[in-house]
Amino acid sequence: MLSYTSIVTELSGSPASNLHVHPPTKTVAVGQTFIIDIRISDVIDLYGWEFKLGWNPNLLDVVDVTEGAFLKQGGETFFTNKINNTEGYILVDCTLLGDVSGVNGSGTLACVKFHAEEQGSCVLDLYDTKLVSSVEQPIPHTANDGSVTVSKSVGGVIIPANKLELLAPWIGLTSTIIFALATIAVLVKRKKKEK
Repeated sequence: MLSYTSIVTELSGSPASNLHVHPPTKTVAVGQTFIIDIRISDVIDLYGWEFKLGWNPNLLDVVDVTEGAFLKQGGETFFTNKINNTEGYILVDCTLLGDVSGVNGSGTLACVKFHAEEQGSCVLDLYDTKLVSSVEQPIPHTANDGSVTVSKSVGGVIIPANKLELLAPWIGLTSTIIFALATIAVLVKRKKKEK
């Protein structure tokens, strides 16, 4: 017969649990606001969690952080976050309240809304991650970072920063051709009026 402790260890100690940034890669335009999720997969008896997420503060600012729906399945929660756009990180944590069991499965823990400030690429560094069971035991897990590329938008099409250098001469040529065609159109209209 298994003891209570060994059952809890078996339930809460699933190393298959994974905390990750979703989507893992994102390409956005300068000035665009976008959302990434912090998700958990294959967790057993999750009662509380905490993480830090870091980024390049020259490229991105966090606008808002909201709680995902996953832990709320277990009951009332307490959610808090600290945003530091100067240093480029957030600290977010959440716990169930009261004498309730933890939540099993996969889902979204938090949603982070960013604003893209400058062109470039950076890692969304998921670190200092903690998962805790209903009996206050740490839950083993892995954590996976994400990444964001902030590009210039040309004619509504997002072009990655490293591709812009290749396109720069053609963008200039296209502008010249459009200007020339517009000028010709104006001259043709004038000649028609003169006749």
